[in-house]
Amino acid sequence: MEQEPHAAPLTRREQLYDLMEYATRFIHHYLGRGKGQGRILYLLNRDGAMTQQELQSMLHIQSSSTSEILTKLETAGFITRQRDEADKRRCIVAITQAGIDDLTEHEEARQERRARLYDCLTPEEEDELVRILTRLRASWDALPPRHPRCQRKNEEESTQ
Repeated sequence: MEQEPHAAPLTRREQLYDLMEYATRFIHHYLGRGKGQGRILYLLNRDGAMTQQELQSMLHIQSSSTSEILTKLETAGFITRQRDEADKRRCIVAITQAGIDDLTEHEEARQERRARLYDCLTPEEEDELVRILTRLRASWDALPPRHPRCQRKNEEESTQ
């Protein structure tokens, strides 16, 4: 959020945006794995084996990205991929014990880091932050999607 020496001061809204953007990046990197490897391991551990297409649909990511992530997880020994006996075109993905162990270890470290995120706030400040963020979330949830592709996806989901 550092400004150029001769730049105009940021408006309050610009400051809010910059701080929220920083918080998003910080939390993502500080807590680790997001939509990719960790999320796939979590889903497989929670829901059991599923097709690559099911995973892709749940994560809202492209086929090539899903394949790339799964290859990394398979190379690390965290998942297995097998052709579906009923339909050879489909690939069934399952978590291995090594994947469960990695997920558990990563989640324990994540919980420790998560516990420290708000240490600088008093309980009253935490309550106020929850109130403000809840209000923002409700307002943001009511906003229409900006991108036309997002609009179609939301319409499809609402008709199912």
